[in-house]
Amino acid sequence: MRMPRSLWVVIFVLVGAGLVEGPQPVSAEGRYLTGRMLVAAPKLKDPYFRHAVVYLVEHDTDGAVGLIINRKMGEGSLADLVGELGLDMQGDRRVGLFFGGPVSQRNVFVLHSADYRGKGTLGAKGAIAMTGDKSIIKAIAAGAGPERTRFMMGYAGWGAGQLEHEIARGDWFDAPVDPGLIFESGADTEDTWRRARDKAGLTL
Repeated sequence: MRMPRSLWVVIFVLVGAGLVEGPQPVSAEGRYLTGRMLVAAPKLKDPYFRHAVVYLVEHDTDGAVGLIINRKMGEGSLADLVGELGLDMQGDRRVGLFFGGPVSQRNVFVLHSADYRGKGTLGAKGAIAMTGDKSIIKAIAAGAGPERTRFMMGYAGWGAGQLEHEIARGDWFDAPVDPGLIFESGADTEDTWRRARDKAGLTL
């Protein structure tokens, strides 16, 4: 399905994520899951999160922010997106647009590899970064952006203690980050969920 050009218009904030290697502690024990993937338990029936795989950009005492990686909405022209910001781009390519979550659904977010850091990029070196500046789009237009990107609309958010409660209730399992799932998985929601579920060590 081709994305209407109008869906590229509103750019509110751009979020970038680096790649975190190695296990992270489980939040239900009072620690946090930044850089991990949340895998929805089969019993979770919320339409936004049924069989969702969420990359956790941030998770701390204030709550959590993540992006659903397996809800493809369609495709659009990268040149159109760049043009909406008043920029020129040589050439063009089709990019997938994914539903990142139920919060700020009219806003476009970018999940990207750690080879890009620019103005407004936050986070410890080698860990999760958040980019709150449109300079990443300028960099992409100039051919100086990150090697891997995923464009999303909206994000998933939890208040203080909310995600911990959902994990304790059995709504979510956590799995190590997999760049292939984040950047290479296609439109098949169920296939991506099954692959992430296997990484979480489930035998369902």
